[in-house]
Amino acid sequence: MVTVMIGDTIVAVATPSGPGARATIRISGPQAFAAAGRVFSPPLPAERAQLDGEVHVGGVRLPCMALTMVAPRSFTGEGVVELHVPGSPVLLRLLQEELLRDGEALGVRAALPGEFTARACENGCLDLAQAEGLLMLLHAQDQQQALSAVQWLKGGLAAAVQSVRSELQDILALLEVGFDFDDDDTGAVAPELWLNPLAPLAERIDRLLLSLPTAAPGGEVLLIGRANVGKSSLVNALAGDDAVLVADHPGTTRDLLRVQVQPGVHLWDAPGDLDDPNAADEAALALRERLSGRAAGLLVVLDASDPQVPAMALSSPMPWFAAVFTKCDLVDTVPALGEAARARLPGPDRVFLTSSVTGTGLAGLREALRLTAGSTTVDAGGPLRTALQAAVDAVRRAIEAASLAPELAAAELQAALRSMHGIAGEHSPEQLLDRIYGRFCLGK
Repeated sequence: MVTVMIGDTIVAVATPSGPGARATIRISGPQAFAAAGRVFSPPLPAERAQLDGEVHVGGVRLPCMALTMVAPRSFTGEGVVELHVPGSPVLLRLLQEELLRDGEALGVRAALPGEFTARACENGCLDLAQAEGLLMLLHAQDQQQALSAVQWLKGGLAAAVQSVRSELQDILALLEVGFDFDDDDTGAVAPELWLNPLAPLAERIDRLLLSLPTAAPGGEVLLIGRANVGKSSLVNALAGDDAVLVADHPGTTRDLLRVQVQPGVHLWDAPGDLDDPNAADEAALALRERLSGRAAGLLVVLDASDPQVPAMALSSPMPWFAAVFTKCDLVDTVPALGEAARARLPGPDRVFLTSSVTGTGLAGLREALRLTAGSTTVDAGGPLRTALQAAVDAVRRAIEAASLAPELAAAELQAALRSMHGIAGEHSPEQLLDRIYGRFCLGK
C-alpha cells in the first residue's frame, strides 16, 4: 500500500535502472530544496528555474543541471527539485545515500513505488483517471495508445465519469423523494421518471468501459473454475510440486493460494463455484471476489467431461489469459468452447488441452505462461475497469429490482455511486488507491 505522508520529503531515481547518458533524481516535499542543497551548488533559488551547476559527492564534483519547482506549481503540488546528472549507477547510489543521510532527522526518506503520483492525487493535481493516463503514457506502445493516454491526462475520462455520477445522483434523489409520498399524493413520483433513464445510463457506462485500454495479463494469473475441475492439480503439475492440497470432494480450496509455477509467473488457486454452497463455501467465494483484483488476468479451467464456464469468468472485467481443459485423459473428444467464452480469449491459440496425470498439454501451457504472463505488461485502466464494471452491474440490478421493491433499486444505485466514487477526483477507497499506485515503479 502507498501511504501518502504529507510533511515528509521523498527521494527516488526517476529514470530507468542501468547506465545511460543522463539520469534524474527527483526530490519532492517541504525539505526538497534544503535536501538538494546538500549535494548541489550554487544555491538553489526559491522559484521555478533551470540552473547549471555541480553535484559534489565522495570528494568528486560533476556537472549537473537542477530544475526547481515551487509548490503548488509542480507535478506533486509540493516543492520539487530534479537533479539531472551523468547516468552512472554508482553516482546515483552515492547521491541517494548522501540525500538520505540523517534522513529521519531531516524528514527525508526514499520514495515508495507510485508515491509521486499518489501525492499529485492527494494534493489535487491529478485525479485517479489521470493517474491511469500517466501509467498508459509510460507504457504506450504505439501512437494510438499515446493519444488515448494524453486524453486521459487532460481529464477526458474523469469528466465523462463525473457526468454519469451526477445523473445517477439525480435519479436516486428522484427515487428517494417518492418514498415520502403515497400513490394518491400529489407529490408522488411516477416510477417511469426514474426507471426509464437507467437503461440508457447503463449503456453510457458500457461505452466508458469500451474506451478503456485492454492489456494482456502479466505477472499473476487467477484460476477460475467450478469446484473439483482440477485447478489445484493443475497448479501442482505446473509447479512440479505438491504446493496445493488436492482432494476428490469439491470445496477443498477455501483460500486464495499464490504459487510460483516458474520464475516471474505466479498463479492464484481460488475456491471453485459450487451448486449448493454452505456458509463456509460462500465465505470462501466472497474472499475470491474480494481478492481477485490482485491478479492481472484469468485462467479459466474447465473439466473436459463437463465444461461449464463459471459466471464470474464471463462477467469479470479482467482479461482472460487462456482457457484450459483438464482431465483430457478421461475423454475421447474434448467439446468445443462456447462462443461467449471464445470471444473473451486473446486469440484462438489460447485453448489448452491438458492432463495433470499424463502431463499432456502442460509444456505448451508453461511456455505460454512464460512468454505472456511472465511479462511486465501493465494493465492500464484495470482498477477503473473494475470500478465501472461494478457500477454498471449495480445499475442493471436496480432495473431488475424496480418492479419488486423501489427500496432495493435505491440500494443498488447507491452501490453504483460507491463503485464510481474516487475515479473523478473525490476521496477514494484504499483498495482502489492501492491498485492504482501499486503498478507504478519507483520515481513515478
